[in-house]
Amino acid sequence: MDATATASTPLRRLAGGALVLAPALMFGGMLTSPPQADDSSERYLASLAADYGVSLLSANLLHYAWVLIALGVPATLTLLRGRRGRGLTAAGVALSTFGAIQMSGMLLSDWFTGAMPNTVPLADAAKVFDTVTADPSLALWRLTGILCGVAMLPLLMAGLARAGVVGWWTVPVILLPFVAAAMLPAYVGAAVALACYAPLVLVGVRLLRRSAADVVRAEALAASTPTA
Repeated sequence: MDATATASTPLRRLAGGALVLAPALMFGGMLTSPPQADDSSERYLASLAADYGVSLLSANLLHYAWVLIALGVPATLTLLRGRRGRGLTAAGVALSTFGAIQMSGMLLSDWFTGAMPNTVPLADAAKVFDTVTADPSLALWRLTGILCGVAMLPLLMAGLARAGVVGWWTVPVILLPFVAAAMLPAYVGAAVALACYAPLVLVGVRLLRRSAADVVRAEALAASTPTA
């Protein structure tokens, strides 16, 4: 059996499982994200502090969802059989992985922002929060996380669609999870967001299928067959 095909089998299994599980964790994180009365710093901090345990559950789920996406996305390159769509997919992999790393790191702040209002007066906590979030480097961190982690997933899907791995319907659908979560009521938004992550689950299933023994044998046979 071809060594490359054999070596890619555990990678595909791990990555496929990660991409199937990530949307479920994202759904749980959105579902447990505490509601806030308005967009002010005080209300945001108060919402996190109101039920610190639930806030940390949400932060953990979202953090590990992004970790799983960062781990799973690079393996999508093993689904390509030729050069078609490879450039788009490679760009989508690089940007989406970087964005997922940025987004997972941002979740660390929830431990501090949730604890501050229960430790110091809310006005003082809000002052610290506003000072930190006003820093340009943090703003850049947040912006690159959002743009690359969310907006670049459609680029990845476009590359895979061009290569024939998934359908073109995945491109607009993968854009919608955060729009749904932001514009719809909490439970409805989280449910719609989960449905919109279906393209990631589909890619995960494709990776799991490509790690099956019969597919690995077929790939090895195709690689060993001389071309005319």
